[in-house]
Amino acid sequence: MKALIIYYTQSGNTQMVAREIGKGIKSTGAEVKLVRLKDASYEMMEEYDLIGFGSPVWKADTPNMHHFIDKMPQQNGKHCFAFNTHGTLPHLYFPIVIPNLKSRGLLPIGYKGWYGDVYMPGMPKPYYTAGHPDEIDLKEAFEFGAEMAANSAKVREGDVSCIYPDPELNDKVFEQAMICSNMLLCPTNPQAAFYRNPEKCHYPDCHVCMDNCMMGYIDLSADPPVFGNRGFQCDDCHECSYCFMICPFGAVENTDPGQFEREKSVRHTNFEVMLDRDEAEGTFRRLIPVDQVGFDTPYVFWHPEHPYLKVPKEDNEI
Repeated sequence: MKALIIYYTQSGNTQMVAREIGKGIKSTGAEVKLVRLKDASYEMMEEYDLIGFGSPVWKADTPNMHHFIDKMPQQNGKHCFAFNTHGTLPHLYFPIVIPNLKSRGLLPIGYKGWYGDVYMPGMPKPYYTAGHPDEIDLKEAFEFGAEMAANSAKVREGDVSCIYPDPELNDKVFEQAMICSNMLLCPTNPQAAFYRNPEKCHYPDCHVCMDNCMMGYIDLSADPPVFGNRGFQCDDCHECSYCFMICPFGAVENTDPGQFEREKSVRHTNFEVMLDRDEAEGTFRRLIPVDQVGFDTPYVFWHPEHPYLKVPKEDNEI
């Protein structure tokens, strides 16, 4: 069997999990290839028997992964699985992603998510989910990969009992759907707009923002340079701040510099209630006590040096 894992990562959490899933699949004797979403193609998928799709949770999947799945040609029953890494809002992802995969003719045989640390400019650091994914998480990812390979073989032999049931539409899903709907009602980025300061920008020597914009909104080679969904700034409602986080020179700035100052000492009590409940149910393993969450240190104050976040080194060897 040949398996392909297509993933998108920003902080490296999803990449770590993808690699362990790949190792688990490989342990069954299967051939495995990992590829970042930006390098994936529909033609590539034709060569493989089992496809994994993984991303962080942004309400549901990330916009670039959603677009890739939405534009995918019909797959005629090819086996697939889905996985993610997430912060405090994990429950909406699979009820959206699994039906989307089915709509493209894929047969999802399984799905699983893992908690991960959160790297957003205004979110507290340390975050509620700091320390994830840890060794226990990565061991689970390895086991999940081995299970997906074994289950795919079983399904090919006619045993469909191992296919995961459709994700449950329960109160947690509807609760998070309401939270996310409220976020998306804002037509622009709630973190204000980001723009490029040409006096600080080192293009063409540096083009890290252009290489890593998930939506392809940046083209500094154009005349005039294009930056963001508006062409001169980015206020996309997806609440992305990746270009701001990864610029090594602080050339990506915010139209509301006081935005992150206002995040100081803000407690996300709705997140705390949900995590307390999930911990009580055994689906969340807390590694940091609430009193150690960095309410007074939003990420950009906790990590004041540029870049705020380094683009993960591509490591697809397993």
